[in-house]
Amino acid sequence: MTKQTSLIFLIIIITISSSFSQDVKDFDIERVKSLINQFSDKDPWVNGDAINELVLIGEPVVDYLIESLQNKDDNVRWCSAITLEKISPLGKQSIPFLTGALKDKYANVRWCSALALGKYGKDAGIAVTELQNLLFDNDYDVRWAAYISLSKIDKPSLNIIPDLSEKIRIIENLIPKLITELNVPGVSISLILNKELVYSENFGFADADKKSTVNESTMFEACSMSKPVFALLVFHLVEEGILDLDKPLSNYLPEQFVSDDDKYSGQITARMILSHTSGMPNWRKGDEERNSPVPLYFKPGTRFYYSGEGIYYLQRVIEKITNQSLEFYAKKNLFDKLGLTSTSFVWEERFDKQIAVGHDAEGKRNERKRYLHSNAAYTLYTTSNEYSKIILEILKADDGSSKHFLSEKIINEMLKHQVRVDTREVIDRPGRNIGLFAFRNLGWAVDSTITGDVVYHSGANQTGFRCYSQFSPKDGSGIVIMTNGENGSKLWQRIIKEIGDL
Repeated sequence: MTKQTSLIFLIIIITISSSFSQDVKDFDIERVKSLINQFSDKDPWVNGDAINELVLIGEPVVDYLIESLQNKDDNVRWCSAITLEKISPLGKQSIPFLTGALKDKYANVRWCSALALGKYGKDAGIAVTELQNLLFDNDYDVRWAAYISLSKIDKPSLNIIPDLSEKIRIIENLIPKLITELNVPGVSISLILNKELVYSENFGFADADKKSTVNESTMFEACSMSKPVFALLVFHLVEEGILDLDKPLSNYLPEQFVSDDDKYSGQITARMILSHTSGMPNWRKGDEERNSPVPLYFKPGTRFYYSGEGIYYLQRVIEKITNQSLEFYAKKNLFDKLGLTSTSFVWEERFDKQIAVGHDAEGKRNERKRYLHSNAAYTLYTTSNEYSKIILEILKADDGSSKHFLSEKIINEMLKHQVRVDTREVIDRPGRNIGLFAFRNLGWAVDSTITGDVVYHSGANQTGFRCYSQFSPKDGSGIVIMTNGENGSKLWQRIIKEIGDL
């Protein structure tokens, strides 16, 4: 073959190949457009098949998906975001448009766009601010997607420092509305920031019938928030070497338990009681006052089961070894030292005008309950400010002072995770404290979150009181909410869902 013939043949091949490539390119474009058009189909199977075929084509379809990501149809935008997420980290030109889609009115689009951006890692740095905003999104899945992406793009940016003034604005706008909506007559709230009490406000009535208003000296039933306060007293005895967390309580005070294994009775320890792994029920049949038999549902120390009964047993152990009533011991060793003049495990005549009245779900006044005998599980009376002072005593234990009720070492032992609790959901919080897993420490519940632990406890008494408290050891912040209405749990949950933390 001559050189001239070879050159002619090569030119023919190149011409044919170019023509064929152009035909394929034109065909592919039309196919891509056809597939994207299928995003408007109401059949999700049609959508899914189109997404899968576009993903196989890959990066060449990105520019067309950027355009469809801005379509007026919600489903088209959603399918576009899904496809881009599957193609990423290819197609970096989509990053600005995916960032814009984080503001989309449709949660599914925000969710998938956030996940897509995470796959670009540091290249998606321009999306950090918008992803931070999504940590406060109303949709939990969107918040979770924002967390996942920020963890990959810029993990330190997860720790958003809240704006206190904005939190207060939300609180003062929201609580009056919730009081009316939920028929909760009165609310008292206190906020801790940087280990200081920075805000306290009171709303509504202590007694709906008498129209007596809630003020800073109004005492509420702390309900189950009594338990963590009792835990501090237990640890005081531990620090003094009087009580051993891991020594069987039967060595201090034998108890007649009902179980299929008589050996279980001698295995319960203070650690098990405070972490709710003792095997005891929440309350026995006939309640504790009648001293009826106490069953053990499982081998002590093997799993979580919330137990007020266990707390009451430990109370009787403490009263035995100190030879003092719980109220006397608490007042002498904790309440007086912290200057808590409106906190008590029992009702006293001098408190009568300060103590709020509980109300039912319709906001109607309940008969007042006077706790003449202390129960560490639920009889504490206190104000939101004074309960905050108790939390502050925990938060300040690491400041090097020897004047605190408990040492830093003992506080660290108290806050250490003891058991994972898969039977309970984490509290719904936006922002930097989106929950991951639930645990119990020694006296409190704990949510491990995307930036660290939030320690908390809630409370509910049949008298119509509901309350909640939380604090963050890493941030030195906390919240205390006391209410005198049966729907108070819904109220505090709505508040925490809005403000998250401080």
